[in-house]
Amino acid sequence: MVKIDDNNNKTIEYKESDLPFRYYRFDYSDGFSGFQLHWHEEIEIHHIISGRGIFFIDDKDYKVEEGDIIFIAPRIIHSGKSSDNSLVDVCYLVDNDYLMSRNNEYNTDKFFSKLSNAKLFSPVIHSGDRGYESLKTPLAKTDSCILNRGVVYQLEIKRHLFDFFIELYKNQYISLSESSALNPENKLLIKKSISYIQRNASHKLCIDEIASYVGLSSSYFMKLFKESTNMTCVEYIKLLRLNNAANMLKDTDESILEVAHGCGYFNLSLFNREFKKCFLMTPSLYRKKYKASQVNYITF
Repeated sequence: MVKIDDNNNKTIEYKESDLPFRYYRFDYSDGFSGFQLHWHEEIEIHHIISGRGIFFIDDKDYKVEEGDIIFIAPRIIHSGKSSDNSLVDVCYLVDNDYLMSRNNEYNTDKFFSKLSNAKLFSPVIHSGDRGYESLKTPLAKTDSCILNRGVVYQLEIKRHLFDFFIELYKNQYISLSESSALNPENKLLIKKSISYIQRNASHKLCIDEIASYVGLSSSYFMKLFKESTNMTCVEYIKLLRLNNAANMLKDTDESILEVAHGCGYFNLSLFNREFKKCFLMTPSLYRKKYKASQVNYITF
């Protein structure tokens, strides 16, 4: 856990505490290749500091650029990448329960308890959209709390997060009425398959195995996966493995062969070829260029 000072230098390491909130700064020019399709129980908010990128959120691609604010509800399948390695992105990951009261107070909890099923009118808010400045302000104040750590910064962070959600609802980006998304059972199966692939990406995987795990025929599973993610399951497995390999090259001293095997590639020539096609450089050059880089984050 690394504190980032005003000059974006890594300074102090903090231990985790009981505040279920994480703050990340992703700099895609520093070897970070983006985050692949995944889902989780937490609320995720992004603020694009500079550059351009593409976020995939709940079946759709969204172009994002400097200043944009992205809201991702719990349990939504999503991914993100830079368009030209210029993207710098701040991410706030919030445990949904953190915003709810201990006594299940209906007056506030109704706004958070069913976020995963709420109707979202737009997950991406641009600088000219309604309420933009009112949404940007609490995020900026949250940044200040994190970097300065005043006496009551934990309380201030929670207050600013509440202010953010108040503006989301006031400006009608979220409705309390339930989403009319089709086939929620199918979405659940795709989430289940993604989790299975992530757990087993270092092993040999085949479509028949994944389809069987979620209880579908191979042909229907492949069709459903493509409809839900805008990519084939084979493409997703390849991207996931290559991104895992990139992280291992930066974070470990394992040999290229060990990295390839650890990411599910058992043919070194194939690994080298596909890695170079994806990252436009060989694994060894990638390691040399980005070995010292890392994602900065703070966990409370």
